[in-house]
Amino acid sequence: PLMQFTMSSPVNNRTAKIYGAEFAGQHFFGDTGFGVMANYTIVRGDVKFRNLDITDLNQFALFGLSDTANLVAMYEKHGIEARVAYNWRDEFLNRTGAGNNNPGYIEAYSQIDANVTYHITDDLAVSLEAINITGEDRREHARNEQMLWGYDDLGARYQVGVRYTF
Repeated sequence: PLMQFTMSSPVNNRTAKIYGAEFAGQHFFGDTGFGVMANYTIVRGDVKFRNLDITDLNQFALFGLSDTANLVAMYEKHGIEARVAYNWRDEFLNRTGAGNNNPGYIEAYSQIDANVTYHITDDLAVSLEAINITGEDRREHARNEQMLWGYDDLGARYQVGVRYTF
C-alpha cells in the first residue's frame, strides 16, 4: 500500500443503566389568566467517569446525565400569552478522551427566558422572545474546576416574530 493508517473509533458494546424521575405541576389561579408551572428531573446512571484514575485510557462513562429544573410564571388571557422561565441544569459529563484522556464537564448553569405573544386575530400573532436575559455563560472543565477547557460568552438573544395561520 502507498500509505498506512491507524484508526480508532468508539465501540458501543458496554451496558449501563439509567434511572430517573420527573416531578411536574401546573396551576392557574382561577380565571385571572395567571399561572405557574414547575418541574424537576432527577437522572442517575450506574457508571461514572473516575477522575482519579489516570491509567485507564478507555474508561466507559455515560454522557449528558444531570438534574434539571424549571420554574415558569405565565399569563394567558385576552389574546396575550406571556411567560418568564427560570431554567437550571446541574453539571454533566460532556466528553472523554480529550487531551491526555481528560473528561470534559459542563458546569452547572441557569438562565432566564421570557416570551410574549399577542394574538391580533385568530390567524395573526406577533411575538417577542428573549433567551438568556441575564447573559449567563457556559464553562467546561476537565478533572477539576481549575482545569478549564472552555468558556463560552453566550450573551442574551432576542427574536421578534409574526405568525399567520391559513
